[in-house]
Amino acid sequence: MKIGIVGAGLGGLLAGAILSKNYDITIYEKLPIVGGRFTNLPYKGYQLTTGALHMVPHGADGYLAQLIKKAGCSVNIINSAVEGYFKIKGKDRTYKELFGIVGFKDKLKALKLMADLKMGKFDDNASFGELLKDIPYAYEVGNSFTGWALSLTADDTPISEVKEIAKHYKKFGGPGMIVGGCSSIINELVKVIEKNNGKIITNYNVKNITIENNKGYIDSNEFDIVISNLSPTITEKISNVDIINNGNNNGKKPIPSKGIKIAIGSKEKLINHNTIVFTPECERINGFNCPSNVDKNLAKEGRNLIMVHGIQITNNVKKEIDIMLNDIENIYSEKNINYEIIHIQSYRDDMPVNHASNGTDLNPIVNDRLYLVGDGVKGKGGIEVEGVALSVMKVMDSINDINK
Repeated sequence: MKIGIVGAGLGGLLAGAILSKNYDITIYEKLPIVGGRFTNLPYKGYQLTTGALHMVPHGADGYLAQLIKKAGCSVNIINSAVEGYFKIKGKDRTYKELFGIVGFKDKLKALKLMADLKMGKFDDNASFGELLKDIPYAYEVGNSFTGWALSLTADDTPISEVKEIAKHYKKFGGPGMIVGGCSSIINELVKVIEKNNGKIITNYNVKNITIENNKGYIDSNEFDIVISNLSPTITEKISNVDIINNGNNNGKKPIPSKGIKIAIGSKEKLINHNTIVFTPECERINGFNCPSNVDKNLAKEGRNLIMVHGIQITNNVKKEIDIMLNDIENIYSEKNINYEIIHIQSYRDDMPVNHASNGTDLNPIVNDRLYLVGDGVKGKGGIEVEGVALSVMKVMDSINDINK
């Protein structure tokens, strides 16, 4: 069976690597490089990224790691000893330590809220932020988490997503850093595809996807199945298929999420661990990590690489960046550490953080000839690349069912 894949981002390469074991795979990518927003970007002696943060939300045990192993890739992901710290009142605190900074009554409120969440007492479509506003620090902590993980405010995050994320954390644990950065995963996937005689064609801008006569066509190239790693909106635009309003999506429309990432270099270490520091007291920054604590080759010799992420609240990008730069100055001046801004990247419009924010993801199965993978069709509770992996899993299961 011949399968054509449009887009060589993480989703397209994951699907291609696994399916290439049993099927004839061809991947088309419009750029001269592969990996999309999940590959290294060498710059000024640092290994920055095209989008991601050299980190996997559920480390070496989550959905992405499972698919990487299934594909036959050899990648080293170092799990964090702690799921994350919260920087409050000048101190990095674990989640459990947060209960020590609120009064007895507020602690009881927080514990009841957690119990009610676990028991499913809240409407799945309710806003996560609304539940947190009566408890000091809870709203700010929730905002920093959803901002880092989903590029959404707590107010814009549905409870249904938070509940699923909690289940995934319980099952797999917290994040892990990738030795070698994002490109180590991408390079391994490419190696597997080429080993299995799959083809990756770069510098090829697909103009049309057509489904007719029980076949799929990428321009004039015929396939039994087509998988699109483009956004649902762009896929619909270049295809002859109704994707968004096809009846599989319960009336949902994809709403992209926006964010800004800033890379920072310094001689002195800002942190000494390999997990996330959430920043509830910052005006715009949601959190940061230090990939060079796991792999010093990701930073310039003698320097440390810090990667900061924040959601974009307004459409004034310059103002948003200035707010984040002020947050960064406050964080570093608190520890009296000199630093330099290496690179600033904004993700919006045609290149957002996610093509569909959590809660607005579409169904990856359009029909038995056309499938979608990527961050526009993430599984529920799928954080970043874990959501991409969930979309690939669902597509593979469907294709394998057809061919039983």
